[in-house]
Amino acid sequence: MKPAVPRPDLVYTFRPALFRRAQQWTLSGDHITGPGGTIALNLVSDAALIQMRSGGGRVIRFDLASGGKTTRMQITTSARRRTPDADQQQYLAMISETAARLAQQVPGLTYRMEESGRARLTRFLIGSALLMIGLALTGYAFLTLYNRILLLLAALPFLATTKIIGGALIYRFWPLRQPESFPIATLPFILWTMGGPRPEGIPMDQSTPMS
Repeated sequence: MKPAVPRPDLVYTFRPALFRRAQQWTLSGDHITGPGGTIALNLVSDAALIQMRSGGGRVIRFDLASGGKTTRMQITTSARRRTPDADQQQYLAMISETAARLAQQVPGLTYRMEESGRARLTRFLIGSALLMIGLALTGYAFLTLYNRILLLLAALPFLATTKIIGGALIYRFWPLRQPESFPIATLPFILWTMGGPRPEGIPMDQSTPMS
């Protein structure tokens, strides 16, 4: 049986945001090195791919936890862009290759696509506060503006939006529901649907999911 051929060292350079300096990350064997230091892939115990949208921006974050330390790889792009720009392509390629190496180094590793722990609880509490504020303001508006129907009607969209956002946050980040986990080997395929590189094993004649 032939020994596995070591993967070559790879260097990725991208700007994490429009007005930020470019970052350089290096994949060397079973280590990845970047602005936050070096992490050994074979010691990774937890992984997460998180996506968030705010206004016209889209944040993609890849977290790797090892020995109580979390290494974060993040990029912010335009939510309106249908195809990845050069920075996002570099970022997605880096995450895809990192996931492929993790699948070799830690075959049983899984990743999630939702927040967990303190971050999840914080968003749940924010949602709860928004919902309570929305309900309280709705009651106040009906008590004080019942004889000023136009003002009451003008306030209803804001009140409804506040309660909907609060309810959505509560539902999504309910602390007693554990985020679903997926095998790390599937992550390159997810990234491919986001405009990342074609994973190994996909026929060349198969079109990109984004096309």
